[in-house]
Amino acid sequence: MAIPLAAQGLNNSLLAYSRMGVGARVIAMGEAGSTVTNDVVSGYWNPAGLARMKDFEVGSMINVNMDYSRSHNYASLGNRFGFGALALSWVNANVGDIDGFDEDENPTGSFSDSENCFALSYANRIGKFSIGLSPKFYLSSLAGDSKTGQGVDVGAKFDINQYLEIGAMARDIYGTFDGDDVPYQISAGLAAYPLKGLTLAADAKLEEEEDPYFCFGAEYWTSIGSDPEADSRLSVVSVSEQSSWQDAVSTLQTGLRLGYNRGRLSAGTGFRLRNFQIDYVFRYNNHEVFGNDHILSLILRF
Repeated sequence: MAIPLAAQGLNNSLLAYSRMGVGARVIAMGEAGSTVTNDVVSGYWNPAGLARMKDFEVGSMINVNMDYSRSHNYASLGNRFGFGALALSWVNANVGDIDGFDEDENPTGSFSDSENCFALSYANRIGKFSIGLSPKFYLSSLAGDSKTGQGVDVGAKFDINQYLEIGAMARDIYGTFDGDDVPYQISAGLAAYPLKGLTLAADAKLEEEEDPYFCFGAEYWTSIGSDPEADSRLSVVSVSEQSSWQDAVSTLQTGLRLGYNRGRLSAGTGFRLRNFQIDYVFRYNNHEVFGNDHILSLILRF
């Protein structure tokens, strides 16, 4: 009798993959992403951040070190229009080669589980205030049996000044999946920019039926090559004679990141070359069964 009674409570493992985080940059910063994102990945962390992305962006992510035949992937694309910014994103989690058995414990072969979340995000900006909305569609396929659901995320950001910014995000403020309620998650954060290239971030998060917790992250970007805009000794003639390789290196930047999230430490780096950015993160999971994460992500800007 206790089993069906317990089942009536909220199951926070429902669609847990959709709350694992995407994008190596924000994961490296302890998943404190409600305020710091301003690219196409904002559709996941806070859709209000899409208002600051370039005209057209493409993003992707892959976890390259998951064991037990698991995978976790992400892809997105977005564009700015006169009426605001739109982005389409896809989060996918798979588990393959699951051993199947019948009621008599006889092997029935292997099967797989595929979980997908599709989101269409919109954002607009009015002065220093940005707002965003993400309707979502959930699709799960387990051994050929499909289930669906839907959810809505909302977010907002406000630029206090050139040094401080605040943001808030409600994930699955409304969400259902196969007749069950999806647990909501509330995030509120602060981002500080005390020095050129340095970002400090902190988020407070609350998931339904769970205790609140905090996330902290830091990031520092610096140029690898010389900055042609800062080198006043170069003449117009000498600049025109630079090779394309020298010109490319002069715009190359690298970033270093650290993060903390509920006992989990993360560290990462990134490289940015004009419209191309690649990021890496190592996340220490501190788990008896699951290993640590090695995640790569890519963003293209046009």
